[in-house]
Amino acid sequence: MIQKIRVLYENNKVWLFLSKYLFFSLLLAMLILLIDSRILPLIQYIPGFFLTGIDLAKTILGTLAGALLTITTFTFSTIMVVLTTYSSNFSPRVVENFLTDRISMKVLGIFTGGFFYCITTLLFMRTTVQNQLVLSATVAVVYSIVCIAYFILFVFSVSSSIQASKLITRLFLESMELIEETLEFRDKHETTSYFSTESYPSHYTVHTSEYGYLELINFHSMLEMISEVDCTIVIHTKIGTFVSENMPLFSVYYWNQETLPNKLDKRIENCFTFANEKMVISDYTFTVQKIVEIALRAISPGINDPNTAIHCIRFIGVLMARISESEGMYSVLHKEESPGRIVYEEFHLPHALFDTYQQIVHYGKSDLSVINAVFESLKTILRSCSPANGKHVQIFSSYVFDKVSDFHKHPYDQKRLENHLYDIQVLANLKRVEERGKNESN
Repeated sequence: MIQKIRVLYENNKVWLFLSKYLFFSLLLAMLILLIDSRILPLIQYIPGFFLTGIDLAKTILGTLAGALLTITTFTFSTIMVVLTTYSSNFSPRVVENFLTDRISMKVLGIFTGGFFYCITTLLFMRTTVQNQLVLSATVAVVYSIVCIAYFILFVFSVSSSIQASKLITRLFLESMELIEETLEFRDKHETTSYFSTESYPSHYTVHTSEYGYLELINFHSMLEMISEVDCTIVIHTKIGTFVSENMPLFSVYYWNQETLPNKLDKRIENCFTFANEKMVISDYTFTVQKIVEIALRAISPGINDPNTAIHCIRFIGVLMARISESEGMYSVLHKEESPGRIVYEEFHLPHALFDTYQQIVHYGKSDLSVINAVFESLKTILRSCSPANGKHVQIFSSYVFDKVSDFHKHPYDQKRLENHLYDIQVLANLKRVEERGKNESN
């Protein structure tokens, strides 16, 4: 239930921000109207220079309402221009990064709330007694000053957001945060490159009954279900993967049918949360994909900005290097002194390298500067990866060399590519020596 609420929140984050500021404006308007109407006897405690006559208050509120509505319209137009720039120059997937930016949501919410406050207090001001001083205009002026401050902040935010380097940095930090959370999760559990279920005499597989992107898995609830059952749940789908109906979702391996809890398959199925589109909740591959798409758009003939692509590739190398520090393809989850366990395929470096770099290599193979950046990125991974993962990086480097060598026939270009491959081979050999020493010490 909590996972579904979290997905619902991510899907409606903008509307929730707007609703929050509208609700605040409504409460503020009600409070000020109660004070102006003398229902709340607080007016005598307010200094006189904060109070205005009703006619002046109506003039101020009407003027500010029009001004705030105008600035709100201008802000909306600015947001649409930025969204168009994001979609055309970077990637349609990064549009949500600007839409859900706190400054963008705050500015829209504050301006809309200010307009709502001015109109509401102006509407009900006729109920107050004539020739009395009111507070509502002063509050509106203070609110408008806050709006101007946020508008200036919004202008600086927009000027920063449309810079490719700033956007790439934000995506990199977002990706690194999700990767750190993933690695922290893996550190809490056993990891392995191989597991066996042959000892179990029986098993069954549950297929998906819906379609969408798998966004969240409630491992804690699953472990609670099988805490006293000797069985193994093997999850076949990774977070961020698109699933359709009748695809294998998970398998349950067990000894005796009678030991399994009632309706176990249905209860486990409820632990999976799907969405109609990819979301940045716990899927670090989606954030990496955004950086990859910016690199692809940069090397496209319409934009032709290889330096931005190189900038992206460098950051991708740092992210992949952090991921490659972890060994083991599967995470094995189990509670202490509990026979039940969950096996989840979380990370496979060969697949990750191919999914991340393949499109960049394919579309940038004729640009030697881009390919140089790819090889430098692979060297970055090799310097940080675990000894067991070094061979995978070397194999993928040979794949890249074979893909691009036919497009660079000049001896000088060939020499550059061969030097990259040699450097990677040297680094991979050092990793093998490190792995051999590690095994001998154990």
